[in-house]
Amino acid sequence: NEITAIARHPYLRHPTATLPDLPDEQAHFNRIFRLLRTTTHVDFSFYKPTTLRRRIARRMLVHNSPSVADYLVLLESQPAELAFLYRDLLINVTHFFRNPEAFEDMKDKIFLALLHERPADSPLRVWIPGCSTGEEVYSIAMCLLEAAGPRLHGPAVQIFGTDVSHEAIERARTGVYLDGIASDVSPERLERFFVKVEGGYQISKEVRDLCIFARQDITKD
Repeated sequence: NEITAIARHPYLRHPTATLPDLPDEQAHFNRIFRLLRTTTHVDFSFYKPTTLRRRIARRMLVHNSPSVADYLVLLESQPAELAFLYRDLLINVTHFFRNPEAFEDMKDKIFLALLHERPADSPLRVWIPGCSTGEEVYSIAMCLLEAAGPRLHGPAVQIFGTDVSHEAIERARTGVYLDGIASDVSPERLERFFVKVEGGYQISKEVRDLCIFARQDITKD
């Protein structure tokens, strides 16, 4: 069936490579990838092939597309579906303090060492590529504030979060998250670093002022 065909698809690893003679179905997959690259200007060549195939298969099921060829026709005729597929492939899934032990070690060992007797004219800069909707950026900012204490009034701290998704970056900039984050953020951190708003929480100005978000395609820039 078509889902099996997706699982077997040998996704072309480089967009400029010469296409070999392929069965029709596999050629349709390559046309989908080229269509995405032409329309979104994002090159999925080095994304995990199994993830790409699985996401395309899911969109095919949503539309009851019986074949890859039929789904390609849908993509070519409906720009909205291409946008849905693009957003689905980016997989903007993350949460606060995603690996709690690692964040605590980073705060207690790495950040303390970086901040210890740091000259006031030596700013500390942190970059988080592929930051999605900002949870990891803000988690690092909170850990830095906790590690620094009053010393943060010395050297400047700048935390940069970048992602290829415009929508994810805009959400990160607002710093507003649903009530469910309480399962990942301690009550102490919620009280210190968040402001309760309707339907959720917003990152406090103290934390947001440390963070700069921008769109970036790390495969190009």
